[in-house]
Amino acid sequence: MTKLANPLSFYENRKFTQGLYAGIVVFLFGFFVFQLWFHATRTSATFDEPAHTVAGYRYWQCGDFGINPEHPPLLKLLATVSLPFRESLVKPNGDCGSRYTPKSEMFNLGGEFLTDNGVDSVLIPARLLAALLSLALAALVFLATLEMFGRVEALTALAILAFEPNIIAHGSLVTTDMALTATAFGAIYALYRYANNPTWARFAIVGLAFGLMLAAKHSAVIFVPILFAVFVADAALFRKFETRLPKMIFRRTAAFAGFFIIGLVLLWSFYGFSYNALPNPNENMVSVEEYIKNNGRPEMVESSSAKVVSLVSKLRIFPESYIFGLADIVATNSRNTFIFGQNYATGQWFYFPVAFAVKSSIALLLLLPFGLLFPFFNREKRREMLFILAPPLAFFAFALTSKMNIGVRHILPVYAFFIVAAAVGAVWVCRRFYYLRFALIAVLIFHAVAAFRTAPNYIAFANDLFGGTENSYQIFRDSSVDWGQNYKLVNEYLVRENITDCWFAGFGNQEVMRVSQPCRLLPDTNLQRFSRQITEVAPPVIEGVVLISVSNLPPRGGGEYLPFAQSEPIAQIGATIFVYRGRFELPVAAALNRATRANQFVSLMRFEEAIAEGRQAVNLAPDDARTHIALAFALLRAGNTDEARKEFEAVIEISKSNPALFRNAEVRAGQELERLEIR
Repeated sequence: MTKLANPLSFYENRKFTQGLYAGIVVFLFGFFVFQLWFHATRTSATFDEPAHTVAGYRYWQCGDFGINPEHPPLLKLLATVSLPFRESLVKPNGDCGSRYTPKSEMFNLGGEFLTDNGVDSVLIPARLLAALLSLALAALVFLATLEMFGRVEALTALAILAFEPNIIAHGSLVTTDMALTATAFGAIYALYRYANNPTWARFAIVGLAFGLMLAAKHSAVIFVPILFAVFVADAALFRKFETRLPKMIFRRTAAFAGFFIIGLVLLWSFYGFSYNALPNPNENMVSVEEYIKNNGRPEMVESSSAKVVSLVSKLRIFPESYIFGLADIVATNSRNTFIFGQNYATGQWFYFPVAFAVKSSIALLLLLPFGLLFPFFNREKRREMLFILAPPLAFFAFALTSKMNIGVRHILPVYAFFIVAAAVGAVWVCRRFYYLRFALIAVLIFHAVAAFRTAPNYIAFANDLFGGTENSYQIFRDSSVDWGQNYKLVNEYLVRENITDCWFAGFGNQEVMRVSQPCRLLPDTNLQRFSRQITEVAPPVIEGVVLISVSNLPPRGGGEYLPFAQSEPIAQIGATIFVYRGRFELPVAAALNRATRANQFVSLMRFEEAIAEGRQAVNLAPDDARTHIALAFALLRAGNTDEARKEFEAVIEISKSNPALFRNAEVRAGQELERLEIR
C-alpha cells in the first residue's frame, strides 16, 4: 500500500522552496492586515478611544501630559502623529496645558473632538496607525519562533496569530492593550538574543525595548521583575560558565540595571524630558493623595501601594504624569465584576481563567497543552521555553490577584507567548505522531474560517465551546462583549428595517453615540454624561422600538431595564445589542434619565434646573442611590450643603441594599461627606 504524503515533510524538504515559503508568509500577513483594516473601518469608537485620541493630540499640540495620565503616551502619540499636520482641524475646547484635566472632562473633550472633526475621519487613520504595533507583533512572533525553533513552527505560530480574534479585536483600536502586548514580547525576544550573544548592540536594543514597554502601559511594571527573574534563571540553569555562578549572576544583575536605565531614559523622552505633567511649570497638578481620593475609594490613600507611589513621586524617578498613572492603578484597582449572570462588588480570582477559556480560539485552546508539555519531553529547547512560558504564566498568575476584572484585554500580553508555545508543541507532536499532522492542518483551516465567521464582531467573540459569539453576553457584561463598538451596525439595521423612531440605551461615549445613530438616548447604568447636548426627557412608559446594549441589562444594571430582560427581542445586532418592540413601563429608567439631565445641568452651572431634575429623579425612584447622588451634587453645587449632606447620607444608607450596583455612588457620597466634615 502506498504511504500517504507527509504534509510537514512537504515544506521541510527541498521541494518546498524559499519562494513558496515566503509566499505563504506574505499571504498570512496579508490576511492579518485585511482583518485589522476591516475591524478598524467597520466598528464604532469604543469607550476609551475618544479619550486616548484627544490626549494624543494634546501631547503633540503643546506637551500637555496632564490629560489622560492614566496611560503612558506611546500608543497615543503613534495613533495621532498625523493630526497636527491636518488642515482645518477643530481643536479641543480650552487652553492646552493650562491645568490638569479630570477624567470626566477628558471623556467630554474626547467625544467632542471626534464629533467636531468627523468621527471616522479622525478615528480610522488613528486606528490604522495604532495597528502598526500589531504588525510589529506578528513580525516579532514569526522571527522569534523562527530563530528559537524553526521554519515550520514559525509558520504555524503566524497562522494562529493571524486569525486569533482577540489579537484582531484589540490590534486595530486606539487603546493600550496591544501596545503592551507587542512591546512586552519584543522585550523578551531582545533579552533572549542578548543572553545568547551579549554584544553592545544587543545590549542597547534590550534597553530600548524596555523603554518602549514602559511607555506602552503602566502594567508593564509587572513585567520588569518577571524579566529579571527569567534573565537570572537562564544564567543559573542553562549557561556554561567560565566564571563562578555568583559572579555571573552579579554580571547579569548589573546588565539588567543597565537595560532599565536605558529604558528609563527612553521613557522620559516620551514626556519631553520634563518632570512636570503640564507644559507651564507654574501650574500644578493635584497631589497623588488627592488624585487617589478623587478616582477611587478614600481609604485607598492609606494603603501600602499608595504610600509607595507617594514615595516614588518624591524621588522623581519617573515623570509626574507617569506617577499619576501608577496612582490611578491604586485608585481604580477594584471594580465590579460581571460574570455568569452575577454582579460582584470586586474582582474574582476565576475571572481571567474563564475569560481565557471562553474568549480564546478553539485552535489555541487545543494546541496550547502540547506547548505546556513540550519542555518536559524536549531537553534541547528547555532554555527557549523558559523565555516563552515563564513570562506569560507569571503575568497570568499575577492577574488572578487583580481586583479589576473588566475584560480579557487585560491579559492580552499572554497571547503572543501562548501562541508560540502552542505552535511549537503542535509541530513537535505532529513529528512524533504521523496521523496528527493532518489534524493540525484541519485545525488551522477551521481557525481561519472561524475568524472570518466572527467578523466584524471580534470584540464580542466567544468560541463555539461556550455557545459562540452570539451568546458571549450570557457570560460577560464588560469590554469582553460590549465596548460601544456597534453603532454602525445599529444604523445599518435601522435603515434595513426602515425604522425611523426608536430609543437606544447604549454603552459608550454619549456624544459619539448621539451623532452616530438616529435613536433618542436612554440612560446607561453608570449615568455617563459625556455629551454637550442635554439629554431628551424619557417618559416612564415607552411604546415602539427600543434598542438595549447588553451592558445595560441585569445584572449590570438595576431594575431600570428589567422589562426587557423578561421579554423576547426581535433581533440581535452585533452580538451586543438587542432590539425590542412593544409597550414598556420604565419608571426607573425615566428616573435615571432625569438624574443624567441633572448632572448635565450641573456641568452647565444651571443649578436650579439641575435641582428640579434631581428631585423628579428621586420621586420616580426613591430607593435608587443613583438618583439621590445626582440630587446631592446639584444641591451641593448650588450651595445648599445641609440638604446635600442629607442626600449623601441617604446614598450610603440605600447602597447597603445593593452594594455591587450602587458602589460608585456610595464611594462618591463618602468622599463628599469627608470633604464637608473637613470644611
